[in-house]
Order: sequence, then structure tokens, then C-alpha cells
Amino acid sequence: MTRQSSIAIVGAGIGGLAAAALLADAHRVMLYDQFPEPRPIGSGLVIQPVGQAVLDLCGAGQDARALGARITRMQGDEAARGRRVLDVRYDRQGGPVHGLAIHRAALFDALYRAMQARGGAVRTATRMVSAPLDGAHRWLLDDTGQRHGPFDLVVDAAGAGSALSPLVARPLPYGAIWGTVPWPEATDLPPDELRQRYRAANRMAGVLPLGRIRVRRWISGRRPTLRPGRPR
Repeated sequence: MTRQSSIAIVGAGIGGLAAAALLADAHRVMLYDQFPEPRPIGSGLVIQPVGQAVLDLCGAGQDARALGARITRMQGDEAARGRRVLDVRYDRQGGPVHGLAIHRAALFDALYRAMQARGGAVRTATRMVSAPLDGAHRWLLDDTGQRHGPFDLVVDAAGAGSALSPLVARPLPYGAIWGTVPWPEATDLPPDELRQRYRAANRMAGVLPLGRIRVRRWISGRRPTLRPGRPR
């Protein structure tokens, strides 16, 4: 691609926002999403040091670290016998290498801000159904029949159920229940560790400190507010 190529990204999730923030510095980027407004989906996660380096390249690293929680260890035990099956230790408190636990809403917001700061544009309420090739360029066709483009590159970041992908997603035979609650003042759980218990690979429970969430009013334009630290 030459400088200032025209790039379309389909799907304003974590992957789509990260790609948009990375590419918008040097190219014209249009991000499409099927929802009426961009929004995060899911609970918390731990970003490893390599992922944090990518956030820095996106321009979202500083914001994400301010919202997330430093993780120095990830520990998981088998529930019935207490056998240790996961034990990842990072540098001790204050060290340069650590995991970053963050709520997806906070990560989403940091990436969204970085993408906007770099000039990326977003078009919502637009569901793409195909990406036909016309000569040297790609076009996008939405579910109303409207054509968008042309683009030098189309990035499909719409997830497992994307209409642009030839792959067919298969639902998992099990689900997940998650929630965020205020961190208790009196607890033996360490505030810088992920703790998990397993009965099988698909039967587990865990607690993860997540830092804080910036609550953003995407449509109303109100200033974001902050909620205090809460675990998964």
C-alpha cells in the first residue's frame, strides 16, 4: 500500500478499533459497524506485555494503563485436589513487566479515543454483507444494497459471525456467566493477581481486579465519568 491508501474496516470491536488506530496515522480509514452506536461487549481480560506494546503503537497504552490494574501473577488450581495448573509470575510490584487487567469497556474507550485522535472515521448502523472486487479495488455492499468505496484494502474485523467470511461459526456447547462488582474492603484475595479454580477446561471460576471503567455517553455527547475499581 502507498501512503494515504483508502482502507475500510468492518466491525468496531476491540480488533477493529485497534486496526483503525494503527492505520489512521498513515492512511484514510473508514470504520463500519452494524450497531446504532459503537459499544463494548464482554467483561474483563488480561493484556500481556506484547499486547501492551501494541496498545502503545495504537496510541492507547497510556490511557489503558491509567484505567486498568497491574497484574503480577496469574494463578489457577484444580478444584478437587488443589493441584496447581497455572502459575505465571511477572516482575514484582513496581517492576517493568506485568500483565494489565482491564474491563473491555475501558479498553474499548481507550482505543476509540486513540482512533478518533488519529483521524479515523466511523459509520454506524451499517451492516456489510459482501466485499466484491472490482478491478484493483474492493467495494463494500451493505444489507440495503448500497455500495461503499472503492477501497485499497478491506479488513474484516466483524468477528466469528461475519457475513464477509466464508467460515461458518459453530456455537460452543457451554456458556459463561460474568459480572463486575465493587472490590470488597475485607478480603484475602490479592489486588494484583488473577485467581482461578478449575473442574475442567470448560468448568471454571475466577476473580480478576480490573481497575476502573470510564462510562461514556456515545450519542448524547456528555463527558465521560469514572467508576471505581471492580473485579470480574
